[in-house]
Amino acid sequence: MQLLGEGGTEAYYNNAILLTGLTGLITMIPCLYFYKKDRRARIAGGLVTGQKPNRLSIGECGLILVMGAGFAQFANMFVNMIGSFLNAEEYQETMSQLTDGKSMFFLIVCMGIIAPLAEEIVFRWLIYLRLRDYMRSGEAIVISGLFFGIYHGNLVQGVYASILGCLFAYFLEQTGSLWTSVLLHMGANIWSLVLPELAAWLLDRYPMGIAVMLVLLLTGMCAGISYFRNRTDTEQRRII
Repeated sequence: MQLLGEGGTEAYYNNAILLTGLTGLITMIPCLYFYKKDRRARIAGGLVTGQKPNRLSIGECGLILVMGAGFAQFANMFVNMIGSFLNAEEYQETMSQLTDGKSMFFLIVCMGIIAPLAEEIVFRWLIYLRLRDYMRSGEAIVISGLFFGIYHGNLVQGVYASILGCLFAYFLEQTGSLWTSVLLHMGANIWSLVLPELAAWLLDRYPMGIAVMLVLLLTGMCAGISYFRNRTDTEQRRII
């Protein structure tokens, strides 16, 4: 598309979100195969038990989504604070070109559901867990988080994604459930999509609503962190 010149660039911006969703769906197929192959090897090698990964209750899933939204909110605030060093304005212009004219439903399906699932299968289920086979979990968390940041291809998203990537891997390890990182990622992406309209609505009608929103997100994050730290122990975390 880029080789076509100006028309190709326009076509790229018009179709990038759709292409992201489609490639995400295609990528999941071989990556799930490799994950299952890795897991069989870990069980055979005694790295993990044969016990199935932990299951999350509906309430826990909801709490994890809130945590993901909170992580996204405060990571975005941090990136905005250092935005002058990261050329954040150029990134925001690019994102506007990609999302303008797209329905919220379409964006949530492609960027809030499909993309997070595909990326978690690659970066946490494959890369992080493979790194953990050869090193301590803390080192694997940081390295996989950096890989996740580099994958995003620009400095603004690189810093943001590296922070979140480390958090996603950490809580996957804490909970013993593969779906923890997926739900955290979905919560973060969906929140980032709905936040601009929500913030504009709150500023127009209830200016103090922004402060209340931040307090609620912070409370949800703290409650989730406390809950999941107390819920699991080291032995349970080694089932994945």
